[in-house]
Amino acid sequence: MLSVIYVSVADPGLTPDDIASLVEGAQRCNARDELTGALIYNGQNFMQLLEGPVAKAEACLARIRADRRHNGMIEIRRRLVTTREFAGFSMLYSPLFRDHDEDLSRLAAQGTLDPQDERLIANFLALGRHGGAG
Repeated sequence: MLSVIYVSVADPGLTPDDIASLVEGAQRCNARDELTGALIYNGQNFMQLLEGPVAKAEACLARIRADRRHNGMIEIRRRLVTTREFAGFSMLYSPLFRDHDEDLSRLAAQGTLDPQDERLIANFLALGRHGGAG
């Protein structure tokens, strides 16, 4: 199974309805394709974890890369896994990823992980264990 975390810069014209549509479409497609994951959005950046069968995850990532609702998509972690982080969620959405706006913006701008980002990733992955927005 493939697990990928990416960050990107959101189109500044996105509305709450656009985000709702994006999440709804992701939940529907992911359920169909046996994919799970989580998405956070801070008004400027997206961070998403996508996990599932390799071929289906790669096809989904190709669609995500082509999506005009964001740009500058950078994969910050890619690995093969045997256990899902977000097994219970076709796409968990957290609109309020509190206390991490600056970290997420920095990560999207840099595109590289550093020790400072470990807290951000750990808290993001904790969403799967806690099952909701933080």
